[in-house]
Amino acid sequence: MRSKLAALSVHLFTASGAILALWSLLLIIRGNAQGSIAVLALAAIVDSADGTLARRVDVTTHTPNIDGALLDNIVDYLTWVFLPVVWAYYFLDVHFVIGSVVLLSSLFGFSHKQAKTEDHFFRGFPSYWNFVVLYLYVLGAGPLTSSLVLFALSAMILMPVKFVYPSRTEQWQTVTLILFIPYALMLGSMLIYMENTPLMVTVLSFYYPIYYVGISILLSREKD
Repeated sequence: MRSKLAALSVHLFTASGAILALWSLLLIIRGNAQGSIAVLALAAIVDSADGTLARRVDVTTHTPNIDGALLDNIVDYLTWVFLPVVWAYYFLDVHFVIGSVVLLSSLFGFSHKQAKTEDHFFRGFPSYWNFVVLYLYVLGAGPLTSSLVLFALSAMILMPVKFVYPSRTEQWQTVTLILFIPYALMLGSMLIYMENTPLMVTVLSFYYPIYYVGISILLSREKD
């Protein structure tokens, strides 16, 4: 019974992301750019921890009637795709058509049978739209630049390119996670200061996306 309760608690923890999504949506409607994306940051923290917890308590064995992976995907689509698109529409003036492209490409990316490969990589750009829209806002990108970036990354979702899954890809995992710590602090600064973020902080923060793409390409080539 204790194991089943632990498994149910982890599923509830994952599902809490849907509540955070609703909270973020209400803040967007009220015009609160900072508060809404901060709530999405909380959802990202939940997402970064729930998979590890699920494996630790073995949710598959103790709650066989609940598909944890499906639950996680539904919440992830809400918090990593749908809400960032709504946010971009409200605060970056991204056109409805571009938002629709992001939604559709991400939907097909999520539903691909190898969205998460057997060797623990993401297939295609892993829909890190929260990070993307935050950068575009902080850097003061206009609607055209924002739309071009979103469109280009949408195309990358459908490409058979492997990207590191930080919490699952074993190669270079320790380095990847250690390097993320200062990056998370920089993202926190960006969330606090938003458009007033010192340019140096934003520029320096690009070290991690550059590393992430570089290590993904390197490991993909090694796999091939």
